[in-house]
Amino acid sequence: MDKTAILLIEFQKTWTEKGIFHRIIKKELLSREVISNARKVVTAARDRGVKVFQAPLILDKTDKTRYKKTPFPARLFKRFTKGTWKAEFTDGIYEDTDIVVKGRYGFDACEGSDLEQLLKENNIKNIYVCGFTTDHCVKETMNSLNKKGYNCVLVSDCTAARHNKLQKKIENELETISVRQFLKKIENSLI
Repeated sequence: MDKTAILLIEFQKTWTEKGIFHRIIKKELLSREVISNARKVVTAARDRGVKVFQAPLILDKTDKTRYKKTPFPARLFKRFTKGTWKAEFTDGIYEDTDIVVKGRYGFDACEGSDLEQLLKENNIKNIYVCGFTTDHCVKETMNSLNKKGYNCVLVSDCTAARHNKLQKKIENELETISVRQFLKKIENSLI
């Protein structure tokens, strides 16, 4: 388990509470019980000593170079803005012991960030991925990390896309596990 981690991508209030981005995934977020499922995953992981990494997207206008590289929709709708509720972690998901990725500016959580460095420093090889949206940030990050030699697994009911058909399409493209399967594996120390 010491080579395994949970990676939470954009578990931020912009997606989980209100606003245009929330409305985009709200139906899937609720029907899949993503927030409560993610809480179960991180609680079980922390209880077993599995490291939890948070990869938020933070828009900081004072860092003009990174800000300009941030995906246009986030800038246009002023989502994930530093110092506002829009950038805050979703309640019940973040704990002080989590490792927070810094510097990220792209859909791929590796872009501009210290994610790879943090994974290497912590000797992580296996990554269970949760977050938003399945078809953008989650998929791009998983593909990027897989190409770099990591073993990434999508925790399917801890992610959401715009609609179920798109969610299922991405699940079929990636290695996937359900929350129930994950909890059983961690309980039996199989991860």
